[in-house]
Amino acid sequence: MLRNLPRVSSARAAEIVDVGYEGFRSYLKRGLLGRVGMLPGFHAAGSDTHDDPAPRSGWKQFGFPDLCLMRIAKLLMDAGFTYASANGVVSQQEIWSRMAHDMQPVDRYLLIWPPYGDHIIFDADDLHHLPARIKEAKAFGVITLLNLGDVQRYVSEKLALPE
Repeated sequence: MLRNLPRVSSARAAEIVDVGYEGFRSYLKRGLLGRVGMLPGFHAAGSDTHDDPAPRSGWKQFGFPDLCLMRIAKLLMDAGFTYASANGVVSQQEIWSRMAHDMQPVDRYLLIWPPYGDHIIFDADDLHHLPARIKEAKAFGVITLLNLGDVQRYVSEKLALPE
C-alpha cells in the first residue's frame, strides 16, 4: 500500500528523485512543490501573514506523493522544461492529492505542452479523450506525455530498496 511507505531523509530523497543532493536542496530553496499537500498557515489576528515561498526548504523527511512530484519535475526538466514550468506543473494540489490517496500505482497520464507547461491529467475514465487532446496540443509544438503510474512504481520500488 502506497500510503504506508516510509518517509525518507533529504539525502535519500535526492537519490530516489535521481538528483544530486546539492541540486535537490537548491530546488527546495527555490520553492519546489510550493505549498501543495500542506495545510494553509495559521496567523494570529493582526499579525504578518507572510507565507514562506519555499516551505519545504527546511524539511528533513519526505513522503511518497512529494517524491513522486519531485521525480516528475526532474523528468520534465530532463525533457527540456524550465524549472519554473516544471514546478508550475508539479505544484498543483490536484496531482498531489490523487497520489496521496492512491492505494496502488494508478495509470493516469499527464499531457503537457509548451510554452508554459499547460497540462491535463487523464484518468482511466478519460482516456478516450486523450487522442483528441494530443492532436490539439501538437498544434503548439512538441508535447510530453507521462504515465504517472510509472512514476509511482519507480518511486515505490526505490523506497523498497535498502538504504
